Amino acid sequence: MRSNFRPNIRLATNILLVIGTFSIALKIAPIAVIYQEKNLCIKYLKHQIDRDELIKRLKIVKQANPSSICDSIFKS
Repeated sequence: MRSNFRPNIRLATNILLVIGTFSIALKIAPIAVIYQEKNLCIKYLKHQIDRDELIKRLKIVKQANPSSICDSIFKS
């Protein structure tokens, strides 16, 4: 009868690789959100999108000044 040791090691390795890949993806997601916000502010400052579009995409209140919000995003 053949040993199941090698297939079990291969299966365990594949499972660990999948878990590692998803953990890396979950750690990268918040960084991507920050860069998306920075790109939106850069487009706003270059007049590629208007104030209402920036407010809608950043989900901020209308009374807020987008320039000051962009300043705070750039500092973080």
